[in-house]
Amino acid sequence: MLRSIHHFLNRPVAEDFGFTNQVRQSLLSGVYVFAFVYLFGGGHTDDWSRAGLLALFGLGCVLSTLVANWLVPSLLPALYDEDRWTVGRQIVQVLFVLLCVSVGNMIVMWLLRIGHATFWEMYASVTLIGFFPISVGVFSNEQRRLKRNLAHAQLLNQQLARIAIDPPVTESVMTAKPEPTVAPIVLSSENGRDKLSLIPDQLRYVESVGNYVDVYWLHTGALHKTVLRSTLKEIEATLASHPDFLRCHRAFLVNLRAVSHADGNARGYQLTLTDVPNRIPVSRSFVDTFDARFDTVARSH
Repeated sequence: MLRSIHHFLNRPVAEDFGFTNQVRQSLLSGVYVFAFVYLFGGGHTDDWSRAGLLALFGLGCVLSTLVANWLVPSLLPALYDEDRWTVGRQIVQVLFVLLCVSVGNMIVMWLLRIGHATFWEMYASVTLIGFFPISVGVFSNEQRRLKRNLAHAQLLNQQLARIAIDPPVTESVMTAKPEPTVAPIVLSSENGRDKLSLIPDQLRYVESVGNYVDVYWLHTGALHKTVLRSTLKEIEATLASHPDFLRCHRAFLVNLRAVSHADGNARGYQLTLTDVPNRIPVSRSFVDTFDARFDTVARSH
């Protein structure tokens, strides 16, 4: 039982804390509050003063939701890491949003000098009204994303055989000469002192780690790592003329021809690379770009 609960709470959930998305979601929340209380809160439906009052509460809901779902995540990006967002975190966030809405309602009531509800009474009523529809909306979106990504992952797996890398090459790296028929790629540090020369098929992926990048490449069937003082953006620019290489995450750039399997989840994809033990994530914001590039590479082989 406890294991099942733990597994459920740690399920990945895709969430977009971007400004545009949160403005849209906040406006929908405000409209929902106005309509729900107007229709089911009692009173006369033709009472314009009541409608105006509820509109103020709806506006307060919009602002409170925007604070909770955009401003706070913007100020605390490490806490709101979309790549580590789970069901458990989402439940806590929903309760936090409702807390902010309750504070907003109390401020509106104080400004208008109305009502005698305590804060906890307000929080209880807001939670009863808002928790279920918010949760249903979030998890409905999560299921749609999950189904979409699972279906796309199946399509990717069907295309993998067309772009798979030939048996691993064993030539090259820093001091070795690359195959004469294949132009090498040269990755260098910011100061140009450290350079790594590779045949394209050797490069598996690049990971950004602080002010450095970890370059993972294959040599004589074994995976090696070289650390360069550089940024993923600079590595991406160096590889811009090679369509097989694509940035798939804020911290990862991958060789599409090294992908041997793709799994889908609510956030995006998890890629398995040939001769690489750990899986590489494709984040939500890169999924469409990844799909388009993968299809292009598959068609070209």
